[in-house]
Amino acid sequence: MLLSIMTMEGIEAAENVREVLTDYRDAIRFVLNQTLRGMNKGLTPDELVQFVRLPASLANREYFREYYGTVEWSVRSIYCGYLGWFDGNSTNLYPLPPVEEAERIVKLAGGEEKIMNQIKEAIALKDYQWACQLADYIIALDPESREVKLLKAKALTALTEKQINSNARHYYL
Repeated sequence: MLLSIMTMEGIEAAENVREVLTDYRDAIRFVLNQTLRGMNKGLTPDELVQFVRLPASLANREYFREYYGTVEWSVRSIYCGYLGWFDGNSTNLYPLPPVEEAERIVKLAGGEEKIMNQIKEAIALKDYQWACQLADYIIALDPESREVKLLKAKALTALTEKQINSNARHYYL
């Protein structure tokens, strides 16, 4: 589903049914059209998710809270459905395997210890997404590292606490 599941409170009254369904139609149409517009401008999936935002008149509706799906995930799905996995950046045609990329990034950063320190610093600064991304480099090189897995788990748990989307919460957990 493109957006959140409607609460029964929002559609109990018969007069609200038409409004809610019209809003859903408008939101779906808006996300599709804006995504296609951005794609025609040459935007990548990462750029599109910053570009496509529901207008306030729709985004502020209680029944559009992103409990299940998200606009961002829908934008990525639309992109993939129309253009496939390739984002237009030729670097991404044949990316390095994850372990090789991790080896190079860790070397560039000065070693695993420096990355581990950066993960701890990111967690202290509540920059949990960055902590997770850094942890993935160490995990790629040392999948049995208990310390980095615990740090990533701490960051993921913190991300969970801020997440209302049930799918995202479950993936984080």
